[in-house]
Amino acid sequence: MKLKFTVTGMTCAACSARVEKAVAKLKGVTACSVNLLTGSMGVEGDVPPETVISAVRAAGYGASLCDASTDDAGGRPAPAGETADAAAKRERSTLRARLIASLVLLVPLMYLSMGHMMWGWQLPPFLDGNHVAMGLAQLLLTAAIMVVNQK
Repeated sequence: MKLKFTVTGMTCAACSARVEKAVAKLKGVTACSVNLLTGSMGVEGDVPPETVISAVRAAGYGASLCDASTDDAGGRPAPAGETADAAAKRERSTLRARLIASLVLLVPLMYLSMGHMMWGWQLPPFLDGNHVAMGLAQLLLTAAIMVVNQK
């Protein structure tokens, strides 16, 4: 029996290899192939879909069974739990929130690091001439931007 799944959360070849390895070692699975670009996985063998989904989730990724009779415009089966459009919309909103947070943190970082040199803007009095405080403020803002964009 061949089952098709949609796998979410994969970002690289190591992710797809990890998912494939986790599913391939299940009892009853004869073949497993994961496609990173389409976010899909094909599993052959006599194994319940719930077991495959739990193995993918244990590996740290999301999975849902696809309905093979319903194809979207891209030729890929639509997932049973969540549509591809809903997943893409959720991903876009996450990216938009990260972009806004990055820009909010970038404005003070640029003001502190370049504003006084390029445009002659005055630094706050507690930072003017205090290179240690200036470096720490820039380090904290840079670290915050990196944490927001760690993915």
